[in-house]
Amino acid sequence: MKTLLVGDIHPHARTLLEQNTSFRFNTTEQFLITPLFPDVEAIVLRTFTPLKETELAKLPHLKYVVICSVGTDNLQLELLAQRNIVLIHCPGTNANSVAEHTVYLLLSLLREDFQKPYAELKGKTIGILGFGAIGKLVARKVRGFDVRVVAFDVIEQDRNLLKELQVEMTELNRVLEQADILTVHVPLNKHTEKMITAAHFRMMKDRSFFINTSRAEVIDEDALYQEYVRGKFRGIALDVCSSPLKEMMTRGNVIITDHCAAQGEDSFREQCVKPVEEFLRRIQR
Repeated sequence: MKTLLVGDIHPHARTLLEQNTSFRFNTTEQFLITPLFPDVEAIVLRTFTPLKETELAKLPHLKYVVICSVGTDNLQLELLAQRNIVLIHCPGTNANSVAEHTVYLLLSLLREDFQKPYAELKGKTIGILGFGAIGKLVARKVRGFDVRVVAFDVIEQDRNLLKELQVEMTELNRVLEQADILTVHVPLNKHTEKMITAAHFRMMKDRSFFINTSRAEVIDEDALYQEYVRGKFRGIALDVCSSPLKEMMTRGNVIITDHCAAQGEDSFREQCVKPVEEFLRRIQR
């Protein structure tokens, strides 16, 4: 199998590709400027590399796309399906790292100023938007803090698990209105792009805390900035945001990390090794 790796992945996953396929490597920059890959049958990449109509046209014999990340917003999924290209994707492999990063951001926001009495987590209501693998782990990790957790998701949840985690599923507006701390964990797709609008931010409590570790595009950044200027939030933490917003939000209790929530060493290995192993299993059958 003639395989193209684009960008860096975990060394063990790269070794597996080198040992089991006819392997070559490109940086994202090299990949984007190369006009044609006539013999490549499989491509391995992460979310930092786009693979949409223009890029797919360079790969006329492509059979497999192996993505070593959880998000798929860099892919043109409809076109992959039209061309019968197999997508190998292992969602949930970054869940622990992102959940731990969320708790880190949450606790860091609360301790905004050690010169003054700071907010404590006990007794707070935490709102979770998106109750997939990451949202569930966040709920599990904060259970010991004596908090109330409310959550929203369009997917029906297991009632026994909700009882175990002591989570109340409710409507989006109710989560926004009740949360002292809101954390966002939805995938980016056509249904979630700018799902949190100016009207939604206005529903939130004054002096609440807002955390986004999903994708920048799921919120209306202009609306968030306006509320930031107005002093709506006691603290804001973003693992993902546009460069203009990062440059403007330089004062107050704001934490911005550069899309690193999923980069825990164990989660990074899982994100890369699991899909590569699955790819090798398929081509070696």
